[in-house]
Amino acid sequence: MMDTPLLINPEVRERIMYLLLLAEMHPVQMIGLSERLKIPEVKALHMAHMTKQTILIPLAFMVTFSIELGHPCGTCRHLSMSVQRKDRVPSPPGVWMVAQEFGFWGSLKSCAVWLEDLAGHGKAVNLVQPVESPE
Repeated sequence: MMDTPLLINPEVRERIMYLLLLAEMHPVQMIGLSERLKIPEVKALHMAHMTKQTILIPLAFMVTFSIELGHPCGTCRHLSMSVQRKDRVPSPPGVWMVAQEFGFWGSLKSCAVWLEDLAGHGKAVNLVQPVESPE
């Protein structure tokens, strides 16, 4: 399978900076979120919120970023990255390269990592990591 090129240029870095500010201004309260999302109107608002916190990175990557409150370990950053090409998943080095642009520290091993099915649109790699480094 061919890799999909990933391009981080000054324009992409500007979008990332904007997304970092937006996420800081609109953190997601995780306590009780799964219960709140059972209400269709709340779920629609949450999905719209996450869509606003999503950018396209050339050539075909979608990245959603949020700050999450209420985790047992404290405030966390959450990055979700997918490839907008059939049957493709971002490579670990590509995900980590983007994650570092969003302030992730250490390595993928210092994050909670999982794949998410995107309802017929492939899979996204998700990373969650405390904002504060334990060092």
